[in-house]
Amino acid sequence: MRTAQTTFYAKGTGLEIAPYERRGGDRPSEGRVSLRFFRLESGTAAIRFLAEPAESFELYCRIAKVFRDGGKELLTHRFEGSEGEVQTRLSIERYESGGRTGYAFSVQRGEERINVPVSGERFLYAGEFLKHLSLAQAWVEQPAA
Repeated sequence: MRTAQTTFYAKGTGLEIAPYERRGGDRPSEGRVSLRFFRLESGTAAIRFLAEPAESFELYCRIAKVFRDGGKELLTHRFEGSEGEVQTRLSIERYESGGRTGYAFSVQRGEERINVPVSGERFLYAGEFLKHLSLAQAWVEQPAA
């Protein structure tokens, strides 16, 4: 079986973008898009940011805007975990350092933060991939009649 997936690696970190299936007990399964941020060190936990298909398209639009105009865009998710409310922030940004322009994806959950810098071309590719998955993952499993 083949699965659409792309992975970006940076110094010590990475970002994997892939389709995801949300299964919800009494609710039908639904398509989602997974952005999994990880460190290359063994034994470290990854942070997964699950986006609805429409949010995936919204991320594509924000990536295009940041590439064109610069700045930083945030998308925040909140959910109830076993220890109370959990907040996850996904940010995309264009930055300048030493006279050079760069782009980055980062995620923060609590005190944990993972930053993945990428080139402009890979930044745009991630946006196009998110756009593709926004349509491919726009599905809901229907019960058999």
